[in-house]
Amino acid sequence: MFLSRLNSILNWQVRVCRLFGIPIYLHITLVFFLWPALRNGGNAFGYLAEFAVLLVFSILLHELGHALTAKYYRLTGLSITLHGFGGFASSSGWGKPKQDLLITLAGPAVTFAIGIACHLIANYGLQSEGLSDGAFIQYEIIKQLAIIQILMGCLNLMPILPFDGGLALKALLTFRMAPTKALRAVAHLSLILAPIVAIYGYAKDMPFVWIFGLMGVFSSLTTLLQTGGVRMGEFFADRRERKEAEANARRRMAKQEEFFADVTARQREREEKERLRKLLGED
Repeated sequence: MFLSRLNSILNWQVRVCRLFGIPIYLHITLVFFLWPALRNGGNAFGYLAEFAVLLVFSILLHELGHALTAKYYRLTGLSITLHGFGGFASSSGWGKPKQDLLITLAGPAVTFAIGIACHLIANYGLQSEGLSDGAFIQYEIIKQLAIIQILMGCLNLMPILPFDGGLALKALLTFRMAPTKALRAVAHLSLILAPIVAIYGYAKDMPFVWIFGLMGVFSSLTTLLQTGGVRMGEFFADRRERKEAEANARRRMAKQEEFFADVTARQREREEKERLRKLLGED
């Protein structure tokens, strides 16, 4: 009963508004993200709260990039959920591989645009003369937001599930293989890269990075277990099978071309003999 109640609490979310017709939800885990950042704020509580709000707002803009692009391609069931580890945009229906790729990359594009804009604003402001203490702190907040956006953007584009880099790679592979095969290929790659990222983040005392890596390990392992298990050589085995199938198809095509060429040559030979017979006046 306790676990059931805990699960119901952790699944709790509330809709706060609609933007461009897309419902926006706040998940309870957002509290776990905000509380550690604010509880020891002291005199700086107001600035920490401002930074936290701006960070959550930047994540919302990132997810709107996904959602509005999906809306452009007429996908339905759109919604955005902000949670303690970022956020996600949901939709129903399936797009074409190109559409999936563009929808996936729209979010990181917004993140990098925010990061670059904040960097330019902060550099311009901090170089100004006669800054008050309040103005200096505001520009520093913008500078830190720029750093976070660039870091988030770079990590998010790594080919690791469930992040945008992994989903973008899946969309690219879908041009050449079935979606499930593509998903499993990316999940196997994630299972190699994510632990490296987690270990690096832990060694460098970068909690955000090692949490990112651990999320990648959990997501990729879960994906593989739900779609047939972990088989690290599967991608290469599939590649060999595809090459063998392509080679067999080329051999069949070559035999067909050879057959048709032989038929055409025989037909021409018969026509030449018939023409020669008529020229010689043979009945």
